[in-house]
Amino acid sequence: MKIKSHRNPKGFTLLELVLSLAIAGMVISSIFLIARGSIHSTTTMIDAQNEEIARDAFFTMMRNHFEGLPGNAVMDLLPTSGSEPYLSEMTFQNTPVSFDWGGVPIAAEAMRIITVPTLSKGLDVVIEYFDVQILDDEEEGTLAERGIEPIASITLLEDVRLFEWSVLDGRNYATTEDGDWPYEWDQKTRRPTFVELKVIFSVDDAPITRMFWLPTKTNPRTIMTQLQTTARQGGGGGGQPTPTPNQPTPPVTPPTQPTE
Repeated sequence: MKIKSHRNPKGFTLLELVLSLAIAGMVISSIFLIARGSIHSTTTMIDAQNEEIARDAFFTMMRNHFEGLPGNAVMDLLPTSGSEPYLSEMTFQNTPVSFDWGGVPIAAEAMRIITVPTLSKGLDVVIEYFDVQILDDEEEGTLAERGIEPIASITLLEDVRLFEWSVLDGRNYATTEDGDWPYEWDQKTRRPTFVELKVIFSVDDAPITRMFWLPTKTNPRTIMTQLQTTARQGGGGGGQPTPTPNQPTPPVTPPTQPTE
């Protein structure tokens, strides 16, 4: 007697295998596209946040710099081009700065912020430090022609679309209209009251305007002269007595500063 087996054959047919591979491929491709889109969105968001942090850090650095200028600091603003992209040089003298550059301690006597054109018709904003005085009315020519080179150079911003300084003299505040601030400052004996900066960081960005206040401060030489005069008067028997090592030096009254 013969017994027939009703068991199904093991394994998959070729058609079933092809369909399984096609479905698995579509699932994997969908997962990859979703993951790539998520990574791209995250990267874009992180880049935008980093750019915003860098911009805020730049504006904060500028505000601290202007507000921290000593009383004898000299400022000079010179436009160096009359057409787009507008170039400028803002120079500060009597602003001693000490820092390490490549592990070497450096002391700078002057600094300037310049704009350098790029191949993409943008601007790089560069800060340069010098170990000598660079604002000299008696010498003519550029710094390179005078043999003066920076001891350190740092690029603060890269490939911005617009970077324009303008200044406001407090003495002319009543007669100066908004948007009509001059782009040049060459007064060596005093400084402007406000400095305005207009920046366009990229092609699709709107202009960003920041205003910086330059507080009025007493020249350190004036303070030293007052202290020396007081000391001499005290030594001669008149005025305040000359301080001894066990007595504190009479305090110098700080100058009154205008409020913002």
